[in-house]
Amino acid sequence: MKQGYRFVLVDKDGVLVSEFQLTESALGQPEAFVARLRDAIESVEEEEP
Repeated sequence: MKQGYRFVLVDKDGVLVSEFQLTESALGQPEAFVARLRDAIESVEEEEP
């Protein structure tokens, strides 16, 4: 198993929203990571009352 990084996105109440497991090679494609992160944030914003 490749060693990597874990990025956890939680809402303001500390509830897990999304989790990303990143390897060194995945970090070589920042556009793809940013796109997935943006999608996760937008989905949280849509769910907020």
